[in-house]
Amino acid sequence: MKNNQSDRKKSSIPFRLNRKSFLGVMSLVYQELLDKVLTKINIKLPKEDEVLNLVRKKAKQNDPESILRVIDSYAYKKTFLMNIGDEKGFILERAIIDSNASNILELGVYLGYSTIRILKNLKNDSKLTSIESNKKFANIALEHIKLAGLSERHELKIGKSNDVIPNLKEKYDFIFIDHWKDLYLKDLKTLESYNLIKKDAWIFADNVILFNLEDYLKYVRSSPNYESKFIPTKREYSKFHPDGVEISIYKA
Repeated sequence: MKNNQSDRKKSSIPFRLNRKSFLGVMSLVYQELLDKVLTKINIKLPKEDEVLNLVRKKAKQNDPESILRVIDSYAYKKTFLMNIGDEKGFILERAIIDSNASNILELGVYLGYSTIRILKNLKNDSKLTSIESNKKFANIALEHIKLAGLSERHELKIGKSNDVIPNLKEKYDFIFIDHWKDLYLKDLKTLESYNLIKKDAWIFADNVILFNLEDYLKYVRSSPNYESKFIPTKREYSKFHPDGVEISIYKA
């Protein structure tokens, strides 16, 4: 994989908005605020509850694709959901298959969308461990995963990543990062320090352009322990706002 080192000056915060990502993030902020206002004045349920109700009503049991379609349709037609989305979701699925991973760690679950995309592509002897700090989101995700018929090889740990990671006992050969953006680099270093990353493991980080995760990118692109590749995409559920994923191979 080609190392795409950037010469940009490092900022003093874990991420910052640049010109390319500003409109994409502002559109998310607007949609989030609108949803919260409408929820607070009882015009609608929280969007996560609406999604769960739609999945219960429209998705077919033991059919992961039907659940993904219901969630994607809501995000395109109603309001933004902080899933990886369909475009980047296909890239994630391809990476799971190409990596031949057997023990996968997911940081950030939300409604279980990416979890389902990972689980439906696991080999027979593979398993996925997920970490989610929000108990409500975790419970919704667990129901989605159960409806998809994919619970058997999945374990969900509820708690903050910095509390959960030090208590993990196994090494992982694929790590998907899509949680709080200021934790990407910190949690990656914690995984390294606890010797939880297998040699040649794939590290798949979402939203690295949307939130301009320059500290994370500088680290994986400059460290001799990684070979890193950037894949440009659009922001989830957008045709205009730029984003991208960084896939890094751990060589230590």
